[in-house]
Amino acid sequence: MSAVIRAMVMAIALFWTVVSPVFAQVIEAQTTASASGLTREEAVQSALVQAAGQAFGIQLQAFTQVESVSAEASVNNQDESLYLSSINKQVQQQINSPSNSPILGYVVDHAVAMPTGGWEATVTLRYAQYSQVGAPSERRTAVVVAQDKRYRDMLLAQVEQALVASRRFDVLSRDKQAAFDREIAFVESDNVSQIEVARLGRAAGADYLVIVQFQNLGIANNQRETIRMTGEVLVKSSVSGVLKLDVIEFSSRKVKWSGTEKFGATFQGASSVGSGTLANLVSRAADTLIDRMVAGIYPIRVVKVMGSSMAILNRGEGSINKGEKYAVFMMGEDLMDPQSGESLGPMEVDAGIGTIVDVKPKFSTLKMDSGTLEADLNYVVRKTSSAAAPSKPPSRPARNNAANAKPAEPSRKNVFLN
Repeated sequence: MSAVIRAMVMAIALFWTVVSPVFAQVIEAQTTASASGLTREEAVQSALVQAAGQAFGIQLQAFTQVESVSAEASVNNQDESLYLSSINKQVQQQINSPSNSPILGYVVDHAVAMPTGGWEATVTLRYAQYSQVGAPSERRTAVVVAQDKRYRDMLLAQVEQALVASRRFDVLSRDKQAAFDREIAFVESDNVSQIEVARLGRAAGADYLVIVQFQNLGIANNQRETIRMTGEVLVKSSVSGVLKLDVIEFSSRKVKWSGTEKFGATFQGASSVGSGTLANLVSRAADTLIDRMVAGIYPIRVVKVMGSSMAILNRGEGSINKGEKYAVFMMGEDLMDPQSGESLGPMEVDAGIGTIVDVKPKFSTLKMDSGTLEADLNYVVRKTSSAAAPSKPPSRPARNNAANAKPAEPSRKNVFLN
């Protein structure tokens, strides 16, 4: 029985030895390389250059002559310090990370004089290796840039949230530099393991710049009107404007997409329009713009057909809502512009109308109201209305109800600044 227990313990230990690096974001890795030289030192240096090149996928130059070592110092420790300093300097230059020293140390496994002259050495290099968080992403990267200084933070927040919710882009932050600087200083401090430096120098560049700005923004606060007969003073506030988005490819500076969305509202009884109310209006406009942009670049697709009336779509929470209706189109042959040679996209044949019946974080389920689907065909879907048709016809409203209806009072929390 004890032999069985020992075997189980060894199996568990082996499992964690093999598996644990998979879950680690920063690990200490090793690589071994061999080289030759006229002296032992030259052979070791050449082997280190080979090992560093293998570890980081770069080509390093051979070492220059190492400075002479003081007789009082420990020769091995001093040589190692000089070697590592020289290699790290070259690695930093190659990977453009002046504060990142990822090489942790090395061991000379083998160093012998050759019968024909010269030396041969084998070294094992220890270095910090960073594993990207989560599965590799094939999404394009985007940075949001706000043109309006006064409302910059609000514009960035609303458009970034809409982009993240679309799940089509990896949104990069450029607005929290002070927080990043503090974290970099902490990683480089003595309180953190040396291997954590592998996190540095990993920032991603942007594929697209999403430039957001207001056009014709107008806010009219505390508008007063006195009724002559009663002397009653009516107060209202209003806001209107246009939100504009330009999507520019960073490398070529080509404008890939541009769009605008109007927004506005009038609030009876409100002495001023608050920042929360403006943010809500901008949020809705940003959602609409991002939906249009994503639909143009990445149209919603059917990823799986179940039977003849159910389909799984590649959109989830944040971009699709339960009850929404979508037109479904079968995708045909690709069309090409005979003048420019540019792809015009595939032909689309109407396949029916469907309603979203279930929404998950990354996908949703559509049920066909009309038409049928086939499992071996490709489909694209486009939104037709914001909500499903009611199951019963609405009751007929009383005459002049709409004209006499009193507008709902806005929330003071969202509307008033004072």
